[in-house]
Amino acid sequence: MAPSKLDIKVKALQRLLREKTYYAKELDKQQKHLDSMKAGEGDEYEIKKQSELVAESKRMIPELEKKIETHKMELRKILDEYKGDENTELARRLI
Repeated sequence: MAPSKLDIKVKALQRLLREKTYYAKELDKQQKHLDSMKAGEGDEYEIKKQSELVAESKRMIPELEKKIETHKMELRKILDEYKGDENTELARRLI
């Protein structure tokens, strides 16, 4: 049986929330590494590349937050119109 629109949206939102958590952890880890490289007088090229990694992680978090909000709004709309017999408890907890 094919997944319903509700199931697809719930899974997509869960994935985005996991990605945001991952990027937040990765940003913290990369920032600590960059700070230790700067404190230890690391190679200038490596510090530059590490700074780029930190910047990339910082850019991803706001993008993911926008996607999460979009998916939450779409999920709310689906729930408002939903007439099926699937359990909607997980979807309601996510929004």
